[in-house]
Amino acid sequence: MQVISIYWCRKDFRLDDNPALFNCLKESREEDTLFLPLFILEDYMTKGDPINQYSYTSRVLLSKILPKFADNFTEFSVINGKISQVLTKLSKHYNVKVYVNDDVHPDFYKQIKKIKENGLNIKVYQDSLAVDKETKTITGNYYSIFTPFKKNILAKFIDTKIILKSNPDSKINYLSKNAIEKIFNKKDLVKNTEKDILKEFKDTRLIKVGKNTIDLDGIIARPELNHVYTNEKEVLDIFKKYIKNDGLINYKDKRDFLKNTNSNMAIALAWGLISAGILMREIKNHHADLNHLGVQTYISELIWREFYKYILYHNSTVLNEEFQKKYRNKIEWRENKEAVKFFKLWVQGKTGYDIVDASMLELAKTGQMHNRSRMIVASILTKNLGIDWRWGQEYFRSILADLDDASNNGGWQWSASVGSDPKPIRIFNPYTQADNYDTDREYRNKWLDKDYKLEAIIEHKQARQEALIRYGLLNNKHKDHNQHHLFSD
Repeated sequence: MQVISIYWCRKDFRLDDNPALFNCLKESREEDTLFLPLFILEDYMTKGDPINQYSYTSRVLLSKILPKFADNFTEFSVINGKISQVLTKLSKHYNVKVYVNDDVHPDFYKQIKKIKENGLNIKVYQDSLAVDKETKTITGNYYSIFTPFKKNILAKFIDTKIILKSNPDSKINYLSKNAIEKIFNKKDLVKNTEKDILKEFKDTRLIKVGKNTIDLDGIIARPELNHVYTNEKEVLDIFKKYIKNDGLINYKDKRDFLKNTNSNMAIALAWGLISAGILMREIKNHHADLNHLGVQTYISELIWREFYKYILYHNSTVLNEEFQKKYRNKIEWRENKEAVKFFKLWVQGKTGYDIVDASMLELAKTGQMHNRSRMIVASILTKNLGIDWRWGQEYFRSILADLDDASNNGGWQWSASVGSDPKPIRIFNPYTQADNYDTDREYRNKWLDKDYKLEAIIEHKQARQEALIRYGLLNNKHKDHNQHHLFSD
């Protein structure tokens, strides 16, 4: 039986520093096997189930990014179905060897297990983290706090080894389109165009928060996503320009101001249009002094992404429960109709806190939001409005162009003060945050209507007291001033 080397593409849409693709091509050449680059439109992606949602934003961006990436190959197959079933069908005609980059999401390893149980040969390459996922403390435990994790892996991260750029058209014998069409039903094969890929998805925007299913189309318009970059060359050019214009040098001083767009690499990292290793290569190529505070701060932010992936990999339940056991089923979140009402107002940018509303409107219209804004709106949802952080996590999953489940989860648990790297309870003051990071109101003026005048849903001082009670830091019957060191505005 003829051997076929399959590159199973997932969220790694790049030729540069792509270990699974590089090794698949390399071994295909050396062993003179057929080569098949493959993307699977899984059922959970296409059927629109709000419990395992594949968001409208993700659908649109995939339909734009996938064809651009596929243009690098003579043949590239997009198939509807489940990966294990697709590979099993192929294995009836060919001796299958599968190459894939790893992930930290628990469902990925369930898929790998099933593929192996079907007797198929699959090689998984490290890619989700630039550093070893099995990194441990001196005492042999896994890290739960960022700073010691960073100190341990910093040097290794800076010296991340880069996989050579892949060349998919050099002496490669592709599996032909005709051969694919003989194996699969016509309805399972998807034309690799933006229009045809988008047609495969159910066109809904339902999300599940608590016991409630909410149709986002009923409360906010769909985001406009034509501004998002879609290929690795464009991404690399943007980052080089950012460095050239002293973006890294000024990063520490300017990163928190809401009118600052920073490096704009979050979407690229989330979709695998660039790797952390490539970013480090460019940083080192342009900055001999890695001790500059701006450069150090930027690298630290990249390591936060590593840390949250590391946390998810070793704690698969954190997508649905608090990392800190002491808070599991202990916080009395707002419930029922009032919670849904407040949540919808938050989504619509109608909380009455102008900095929050401006941030939420930017997100609804663009699928993007500044990192400082994310901390502010998450604090307001969980602390001021008393709504379960999982609701916020799910809404962000539905809308973010740069969705990375590990970072999204880590950010929400951090903001809700229930996650890894525990700190005092943080209660952001929306007025202070606005004064500090939108000093000239440029950001708010951009996103809010000129006649914007809304009263806050809950007055901040009252909300703050309710939050302390909710977290068990203040007795419901009297104020305990000795607890004030546990939180900060």
